[in-house]
Amino acid sequence: MSAFALILQGAVEVVTNPMTLLYLVVGTFGGIVFGAIPGLTGALGVSLMLPFTFSMEPTQGITTLIGIYVGGVSGGLVASIMLNIPGNAAAICTCFDGSPMAKKGQPFRALSYGITASLIGGLLSGAVLIVAASKLAHFGLLFGSWEYFALGMMGMAVVVALCSDDMVKGFISAIIGMILAMVGMDKLSIVPRFTFGYYQLSNGMSELAVLMGLFALGEIMVQVGGLGKKLETVNTEERRSVIPAKGAFAGLWKTILSSSIIGTFIGVLPGVGQSTAALIAYNQAKNTSNTPEKFGTGHPEGIVAPEAANNAVCGGALIPMLTLGIPGDTITAMLMSGLIVHGLAPGPLLFDNNTEVVGTIYFSYILACILMYVLYILFIRHFIKILTLPMNYLFPVILLMCLVGALTANNRIFDIWIFVAMGFAGYIFHHVGIPLAPMILGYVLGPTVELNFRTAIMANRGDLSSILSHPIAMGLLAMAAIMAFWPVISSWRRQKTQEV
Repeated sequence: MSAFALILQGAVEVVTNPMTLLYLVVGTFGGIVFGAIPGLTGALGVSLMLPFTFSMEPTQGITTLIGIYVGGVSGGLVASIMLNIPGNAAAICTCFDGSPMAKKGQPFRALSYGITASLIGGLLSGAVLIVAASKLAHFGLLFGSWEYFALGMMGMAVVVALCSDDMVKGFISAIIGMILAMVGMDKLSIVPRFTFGYYQLSNGMSELAVLMGLFALGEIMVQVGGLGKKLETVNTEERRSVIPAKGAFAGLWKTILSSSIIGTFIGVLPGVGQSTAALIAYNQAKNTSNTPEKFGTGHPEGIVAPEAANNAVCGGALIPMLTLGIPGDTITAMLMSGLIVHGLAPGPLLFDNNTEVVGTIYFSYILACILMYVLYILFIRHFIKILTLPMNYLFPVILLMCLVGALTANNRIFDIWIFVAMGFAGYIFHHVGIPLAPMILGYVLGPTVELNFRTAIMANRGDLSSILSHPIAMGLLAMAAIMAFWPVISSWRRQKTQEV
């Protein structure tokens, strides 16, 4: 059956069944709420909702989870822009330019850029999902240990671009992040590392606890000194709408398109995720921009790049899940569990035996992206009120949500202590001038680089030259080298231009 026939079949299933459509709307709205509140994530929302979908029809259950998935990923931009606290790991880069633009009195403009880029990224990856699912999934199978190692190195090259002003502190931050990721049981040798005799650390440190501690609690501790001061009134622009003004996206389409392509490609590769896609897209946008010095000051390109990329991952991650039964990220792994519980086996046979489910997934994903945008237009005015709330009321609520998120991720009290420790570390790093972005990058990509490098070396009996027989890996390493040295090249070109 053709892709068009599949999506048409899914459209009929969703539109003609009011309950299925209602579940999709509720799931998308709930996902946005979960993504917008720091400490709660789309993954947590899907995991909490998953048991309730077991009693639903297969199409209704998967539709609800897809709505939470799409809404949860996009919802992180709200806290990033309003509070400079990422609602989820995927929205870390959105803080870099979204928050400065909001502090300049343009929160609606920042939200407009982020929400619209999220919609476009999601729809473009959805189009790829529908048209070229099986082909892209088979390309993802070409990736082995050397290829994943090279991809991780390309992501690590982002450190150079993000910290071109002070590369030493940037590399220190990245190394600290990699060390934090090494805590726990080594996956290859099954030997505990950096646990210092505490058995609680044998399972490693919860990613959610580390991220929320460094960013949320660290940010709260930095700003707590100003609680007794009179809050300044935020002067917003007169046009209070997230619908883009005429000409607002002029010059941004190239960035949105390239970021969406990056996000879709990253999504096809299992286990890489939205945060990596957002970081790579942000770095790519900065390196290719005519005004890289504006990044970090409230530049529109710095908002649309990560948001288009992290939302495009959603459609890309569904490709290997549907066609090969390989989840692209954590949430698609939960979606796959939902299908299996209903007696549906993701893979090539799903397209032959359960075409109505495939069509429903196609249409539900596209419709969820559109619903996400509509819901933002209808309810975003309520989110803007966050800027006028007294921080002494808001911070305790955020802190409570972070504690709940850290606790429920693995149901371990010890994760709360990790959250607190990371919060104090984030506060210290802020005062000594060590940036947090490279630390998070090292924490997220460090295990990918280390595990795949060691696996490749062991598989080839210590022969480093074996990487030469992997053209994809060599190409990715070449791209990593270009990305690492691009700030130096760009600076040299600007000097030459000024001299002329």
